[in-house]
Amino acid sequence: MILTLSGVSGSALSLDLRKQFGESVELESFHFVTPPLEFRLVRQRTPLQEWQSANSEMYDLQHGPGLREWSRAGRRFINDLDHRHDVMTCGVLSKDLVMETRGLGFEFVLLVWPREV
Repeated sequence: MILTLSGVSGSALSLDLRKQFGESVELESFHFVTPPLEFRLVRQRTPLQEWQSANSEMYDLQHGPGLREWSRAGRRFINDLDHRHDVMTCGVLSKDLVMETRGLGFEFVLLVWPREV
């Protein structure tokens, strides 16, 4: 399943999908169709990645359980919640997850791949 979300650059977009998919929903990846100038993933005001310049590349969020940090395609991610040990790979838990954006107020379009657990 692919979700299409949109927002205005310079705002924050909630990626907390628990109401739709339950408490343990993870995000496998995301991809901007129309990107903001900059963006980063944040949970409870803690950045999980550095600010990223506008691009439309796929961001793979899958990683091994128990990892505190990982890097994919030269991009470093921080895993702040260790929530699974029964699988070989897991995504980033959706709980309280936000996509912060910077920009001039134009609309962006984001595709998100959730994983129901």
